[in-house]
Amino acid sequence: MTKKFWILLPLSFLIGFSVFGQDKQKKKATSEPADSAVVIGKGRLVLKNHIYRQNASYVTFGYGAGWSFQEGAIEQNMAVSYQHFIKKFGLQIGYHSSSDRQTWWNSDQKLNDLFLGVGKRWEGNNFNFAVFGGPSLAYGRYTWWDEANQKTWVHYFSTLGLRTEVLLTYKIAYDIGLGLSVYGSMNKEYSVTGAQIHMFFSTAFVRNYN
Repeated sequence: MTKKFWILLPLSFLIGFSVFGQDKQKKKATSEPADSAVVIGKGRLVLKNHIYRQNASYVTFGYGAGWSFQEGAIEQNMAVSYQHFIKKFGLQIGYHSSSDRQTWWNSDQKLNDLFLGVGKRWEGNNFNFAVFGGPSLAYGRYTWWDEANQKTWVHYFSTLGLRTEVLLTYKIAYDIGLGLSVYGSMNKEYSVTGAQIHMFFSTAFVRNYN
């Protein structure tokens, strides 16, 4: 029951968030408020007296919980990543970690990922949705019990893996937001899947509109 809860909870948030965003966009389209965005060409738009760059790069910082297939238990996780875009296609580079303790640096049960991904985004005035996937360099350590010697050993590893991520962000402002990430990190030593609440900071702001 606990496993199903942790898997279904982030997915339900993701679906609900998406439906809410679509409904809000429909309402905005029919009401056409005075502060609606106006595209002024060359990948620029004006919104609430500010000029923003469309399809701008952004950084996310995430923290959450996930399932460790290595330990069969819930772990905490964190990630920081940078997403750069050419048109709607992008490149993602970042760092991810999953561990059984809050003090990451003092745990013998820890996964680190240095990852590189390619993906695509769908951006609106109030929401940003993106999907990425690609290789990772996974490294870390975990403990195992040696029955023959009646001793606990720490196993260190370094291997190639695959990491995928789906990010849905609600924009508090056009270039600042809060959202949900759902991800999976797979490799032969230490695979995990989980969800994170993330902060979103975009390089979209150009200048005030006069």
